[in-house]
Amino acid sequence: MDGVVCTNCHTWLAIDLETCPSCGTGIVLDGETKNVIDRLQPNCLIHRYAGSDLLEPAVFIKEGKVNAKVATKLKEYAKPLTVPKNEIYTFSQDTLSSIQALRNERTATIMRYDQLIESHWKSLKPYKI
Repeated sequence: MDGVVCTNCHTWLAIDLETCPSCGTGIVLDGETKNVIDRLQPNCLIHRYAGSDLLEPAVFIKEGKVNAKVATKLKEYAKPLTVPKNEIYTFSQDTLSSIQALRNERTATIMRYDQLIESHWKSLKPYKI
């Protein structure tokens, strides 16, 4: 672990600091009074790219009128991504795993077809006049 996020102001912090430089809160890394985020616990799925079937696990941080702020990794808490609210879905590990498995299968199939096509191209012989 190379850093943590202050739960008070969402600033990215090195783990060797004793207080948050942004809000002045004392850093507690362990126990019941722990006041930092040290791992990403996704609570939503986001779709960022038009035309893509890629879903990403994220943490919902702040809601606006049309968009919302989300983080897909710890460092993004300080500068979250802006995503349209209609592209944010309830987190479902089963759905995410199924989609990722299908995407991997599709990639493997395309690679196999590319190899088959390449083998046919290699069998071509130049036309002799």
